[in-house]
Amino acid sequence: MATDRLHDIADQTVLEQALNSDRAVLYKHSTRCPVSDWAIAEILQFAGARPEWPVYVLKVIEYRDLSELVAERFRVQHQSPQVFVISDGHCLWHASHSDITEQSLFRETA
Repeated sequence: MATDRLHDIADQTVLEQALNSDRAVLYKHSTRCPVSDWAIAEILQFAGARPEWPVYVLKVIEYRDLSELVAERFRVQHQSPQVFVISDGHCLWHASHSDITEQSLFRETA
């Protein structure tokens, strides 16, 4: 993703940085899914309005093994698109598909 507000996850080091963050949003994106195209717009709006929350993007088709690590770590079934609000290395909230909205992210990160 070509934006200064989003951090691409392309290896396990960056994934671990996201998973162990004091605060972060981790978004799992499918480059083949039209719902993901809609959800990424919501993620971008959130990222622009809440710069104090780092937003990490994991492309699930390209990095399926890393996506499976997220599901295992948080004991949440893999879906895409899918978003996680992380605080102190724990998942506080997660959602998928049409439940991914700027408004829900604002609420869960308040």
